[in-house]
Amino acid sequence: MSRNASGLVGHARGFAASGVRAVRTRLELLVIEIQEEKVRIVRDLVIAIAGLCLLLCGMFAAIAWIVVTTPVEQRVIVLGFVTLAFLLSGGGVLLWLFYTSAKRQPLFATTVGVLKRDEQALKEMSP
Repeated sequence: MSRNASGLVGHARGFAASGVRAVRTRLELLVIEIQEEKVRIVRDLVIAIAGLCLLLCGMFAAIAWIVVTTPVEQRVIVLGFVTLAFLLSGGGVLLWLFYTSAKRQPLFATTVGVLKRDEQALKEMSP
């Protein structure tokens, strides 16, 4: 009976160790996903801020150049076209940012997928 009890305890320890390893692996995966998401967010913010600053500088320089070089009677028309060009460019940048963020996987999608596969595997193993 002692041999049976020690075998049962050994199996329980092995099962517990496997469970702990599985949880640890999933937590490590979660940490990696959090780090990757943090890098993406910082990169997107830097790109967005740089794009906005460049757009503003270009806009001010273009407006100053247009005002100086355009004859008085054509300034209104030319400024209208320049304004339209800036608006379309800014909208294009925002659409690109929206498109690239929309096609990205949701946060923790990999971890959730692994946990679902684990759950399915456990259901298949149970009687």
